[in-house]
Amino acid sequence: MTRYMLFVISCLLGLAVSLRSTPNQPKATTSFGAASNRRQWLASSFGIATAASSIASANADPSIVSKLQSPIQDAIAPGHWIGQFIGINSKQETWDFPNDTPSEVSKAIVDVLEGLTDDRRAKLYMPELDIATANDQRVHVLTWTKLEWLDALDVQLKGLDGKNENGDGCVAKVKFYATGFLPTNIPGAPLLNIGMAWFPFGSPGPRGEMLQDFRLRALKGLVTKELAAKHVTPDLFV
Repeated sequence: MTRYMLFVISCLLGLAVSLRSTPNQPKATTSFGAASNRRQWLASSFGIATAASSIASANADPSIVSKLQSPIQDAIAPGHWIGQFIGINSKQETWDFPNDTPSEVSKAIVDVLEGLTDDRRAKLYMPELDIATANDQRVHVLTWTKLEWLDALDVQLKGLDGKNENGDGCVAKVKFYATGFLPTNIPGAPLLNIGMAWFPFGSPGPRGEMLQDFRLRALKGLVTKELAAKHVTPDLFV
């Protein structure tokens, strides 16, 4: 208990340091002066860095602590309570698929995610993922970064009967968001993240783009390509 209390105190001290300092943020986050970068905060907080290195394994697989806590954090997602309104750790989009059914879109999303190479997963900052739900109404995916921050991809699918002559058509309400400020390999992270739900934080990605914007842009392109391949008519004269 004493060690855990010391750990919590060190986390709070690290937070105080991050609030007082002004780290070098990517260009996309400079307009949010009060927001913190999770990765920079982890690096500046000795307590969390020590705990993460001692708990997390060297590979991308979520630790036992993460596997136990992630379903709880996914269900409550305190990082999304305010983040969905600020937009720096959350992104929502509407994808239109006029020639595809919800079942086809759902299958394409699953095929794309399951077909990601290790290199592509690393570039998307989600080396580990778990498809929790996949049907013709919803696709819900848990993704972990290398340091075991839990982000969620949620897709709500709705068919548009009579959209075209084939009766196909689908609209996908897509959102990718951070579930909490602290990674799930920290004991008690879901509870601690509830207490920190008020604290705005950013999730910067490559080239100054916000991480969730970058992920959705990449995934939309891959899903569109996957569906387009289904509609290709073989050239019978080749």
